[in-house]
Amino acid sequence: MTRSRFGEVELIARLAGIFGAAPPEVAIGIADDCAALNLGGPDYWLWTMDSLVEGVHFDLAYMSLAQLGRKSLAVNLSDLAAMGGVARYALLSLGWPPDRDLSGALEFGEGLAACARDFGVAVIGGDTVSSPAGLAITLTVLGMVPKSEMLRRSGARAGDLIYVTGPLGEAAAGLEILRRGLQLDPTLSEPLIRAHLTPQPQVAAGRLLAREGLATACIDLSDGIATDLMHICRLSGVGAKLSAEALPVPSGVKIVARMVDHNPLELALQGGEDYQLLFTCSPAQAALLPTVFARAGLRLPNRIGEVVEGTDVLLLSPGNEKIISGGGYDHFRLDPQTSKN
Repeated sequence: MTRSRFGEVELIARLAGIFGAAPPEVAIGIADDCAALNLGGPDYWLWTMDSLVEGVHFDLAYMSLAQLGRKSLAVNLSDLAAMGGVARYALLSLGWPPDRDLSGALEFGEGLAACARDFGVAVIGGDTVSSPAGLAITLTVLGMVPKSEMLRRSGARAGDLIYVTGPLGEAAAGLEILRRGLQLDPTLSEPLIRAHLTPQPQVAAGRLLAREGLATACIDLSDGIATDLMHICRLSGVGAKLSAEALPVPSGVKIVARMVDHNPLELALQGGEDYQLLFTCSPAQAALLPTVFARAGLRLPNRIGEVVEGTDVLLLSPGNEKIISGGGYDHFRLDPQTSKN
């Protein structure tokens, strides 16, 4: 069979066309971080789902089952954070290999439960099945956000400034350390490994942006800025310019990139799984960011670019301008630039 030559973004768009229009109570359907349901009252219900597949998203050679349990919920919480919401309930679908000891599933459950307790989430049901091809996990999470505060991927306008809530490329660099067995100073390697194994969803930052009305558009960074910013641009009908020199790339990421013969910007823009929030903000509101984030005890976001007229995501470096739209992780790209495991 000949493999189709369209990627993940086009696949989602085609499936959306097959599924047809959503019913009227669906305020947001396919194409944002969560679906939003209007079931009455002052809040939208937010509904999201993420899957982790062995050999694609994780490798148990360097990740414990407890860490996997925690991460499986954290990546869903990041979706809700991108819409300014908080999670309430979760459903777990666990595909467990029949040749493995079921006690491992309990270790996974402990990690998931610990993350759920940290963020006030109740795991209330799901499904367990045999999965001979490898461990497969799907979490469905339901949360809430006040209707007047919900953040979306659309809404960015030319002239808005682009920010990210934390460093870029750490998870991708951590994956390289684990996968290749790289040796470097623990003070440099440990934050990178931690970023890959136990990502921290930016729920507090998402709620702050939503509550204070600071973001015109927002998305969480799961596939890398090159792809995730493209989603904001397409849904907002704008383009973007990023400054290579402004990207917050830690020294450890740069060292790892040199060790594996990569440009550090590849890890920062394409590696994915940073689970920071990428958001746009009007210049007037941007002036409030230092005060508001300091008052909340949160790290000040980094300004990394500007929203412009057009359709492309451009990376500007001294003497060079490059289109990077869609250059992040894609599950169905024929020549994938990165792998998530």
